Amino acid sequence: MPITLQISVAMALYLVATLLIVMHIRNTVSGNNAPPRKTYIRAAFAFGTLACLLHIAAAWQLSQTGTAFNFGLHSMTTVVSAVVVGIFLLGSTALPIRRLGVLVFPLTIASLLFTLLWDDAPLIMRNTSTTFRLHLLVSICAYAMLALAAVQALLYSYQERQIKHRASPRMLMALPPLQTMEVLLFRLAGMGFVLLTLTLASGAIFSQQIFGNPFIFKHHTILAMLGWLVFATLLYRRVRHGMRGSQAVLWTVGGFLLIQLGYFGTKIVSESLSVQ
Repeated sequence: MPITLQISVAMALYLVATLLIVMHIRNTVSGNNAPPRKTYIRAAFAFGTLACLLHIAAAWQLSQTGTAFNFGLHSMTTVVSAVVVGIFLLGSTALPIRRLGVLVFPLTIASLLFTLLWDDAPLIMRNTSTTFRLHLLVSICAYAMLALAAVQALLYSYQERQIKHRASPRMLMALPPLQTMEVLLFRLAGMGFVLLTLTLASGAIFSQQIFGNPFIFKHHTILAMLGWLVFATLLYRRVRHGMRGSQAVLWTVGGFLLIQLGYFGTKIVSESLSVQ
């Protein structure tokens, strides 16, 4: 199956999964406890899983060129978004985060639409070692985990506003209790921070081996380190001062945006200007 068709079918399946989650939430809000309510969410994740498999297949084809690896924006956007969805689907089997799909799936559709519209030349790196690919995998997983933390923060903020404005209790039935949402937010941020720390540490080792300097102060490195500092401060304040979820929302989203700009923002600019 051509890559463009794979991506298009994956987008359609993600859209179906999103609509099914919306139907599940609407049934929850209406107080409908009939068995079909669970059927919607199960069907949503069946479609989401099938979409993710097609997504991963397309990402693999775009990123692998024989023994070389394609680091182009088109390729990496597809790879990273596939990992985000994969971690989300796996995490939903152990954590009550399934309703996050109402944001995760549409954002994935947007990223795939971007890959279809963005026309760039492959950026090939040959003879990449196994350890370097492991570093790349950890960095992608760190981004994916922090992306989910940002989505969780936005959903937490929405739920908190609903409570403050005394929205109908039925609206709040669609989400876990606020305290559970807060715990999930810090848990996702904590896991992402650990992976981000490993990413920066392994990146420093590779930089030392290649350039003779553990830290090459380029824009993406500085932004990544600033993002690390934001999440380090967030988690320190949580442990030391008991920071609440309402305070953590801005920190989480801000830290993620720094990470986002550190790679994708600078890559868009550099590829647009044909700067390597």
